[in-house]
Amino acid sequence: MSTVSMAEYYIRESLELNLFWTRIIKEHFIFMQANLMCKDVAYIQQAEEFKCLFEGFLHQTIRLSNGVISPEVLLSGELLTGKTLLAEQKTVELTGIRIGIPITVEESNLTPGPLSTPVLSPERVANISALNEQILTCASSVAEFMEKVYQDVIHCRLYTTKLPSIYAHQRRETLNYITLLRRLQNRQVLDPYSSVAEAEKFWNYNMMVHAEAMRQLLDFSEQAMIKKANDFALYFHQLVSKFPDDAKPPINLGQMTSESRRATVAIRDFKAASTEMLLACQLKGAMTALLTDHLLREANYYLRIINRGVPEFKGGKGWASYT
Repeated sequence: MSTVSMAEYYIRESLELNLFWTRIIKEHFIFMQANLMCKDVAYIQQAEEFKCLFEGFLHQTIRLSNGVISPEVLLSGELLTGKTLLAEQKTVELTGIRIGIPITVEESNLTPGPLSTPVLSPERVANISALNEQILTCASSVAEFMEKVYQDVIHCRLYTTKLPSIYAHQRRETLNYITLLRRLQNRQVLDPYSSVAEAEKFWNYNMMVHAEAMRQLLDFSEQAMIKKANDFALYFHQLVSKFPDDAKPPINLGQMTSESRRATVAIRDFKAASTEMLLACQLKGAMTALLTDHLLREANYYLRIINRGVPEFKGGKGWASYT
């Protein structure tokens, strides 16, 4: 925060957060549509509405982001990978679900850049703030809908071919997005040490769930890949168990981050290989390449966060406010 202006921090963090999460949430509804029964028209229509809403938010964010976001984010593979477009095209071919492929093409042409004075204008800040508020309102509705779907599935009021826990997982991700975006709107910044610890606790759990989900979705003939997924699930479970249950960050975070980084690099490579194999029709399972590419981008996002390094621990969990 000391090397950038408050307006620069707010603009760049908002846009980069929205570029990542609006695509993730949009894809959650693509996966939901692919797993619902044809008779459940109301659920399918609601999923379509949310998908289109977040596709629209993504498109608005892209239009605001050219020449603004950091090279670090553009090169991280968290927004798009080299296979995202192909995975979208294959998913459309296999499912018939409409996906805004031109939006992905437009996003692939984004360029980074320094934040110039016109970009930092009060009007730009106001436009981004208004977009953030729209997203927050819709994301809250998404979280409620995901909870409803989860409850309907586990109480046998709805059948889908997706594992029930995945809906709970997607709701948890949506709530995390809401938390991060609300902090930006409130002009709050968590101290760097606590921020890394919070992200690591959240994403190690996510990586564990990803491994568990892939293990379940692989065909039982894919024993080698199932074993790899299971090994990742067990290892990330160990990492999750090392974090205290309370909100206080661990003192030995640096060592834990090194372990998390190594594990995340390995599962990232596993997800990338799975995507390649699915696109080449060399991996059997109940998942599309867009799903594994989706999980790959989440691993890339996490790696960018922990690759920043761990700042010195100064005790406690503190907040700073900015205006």
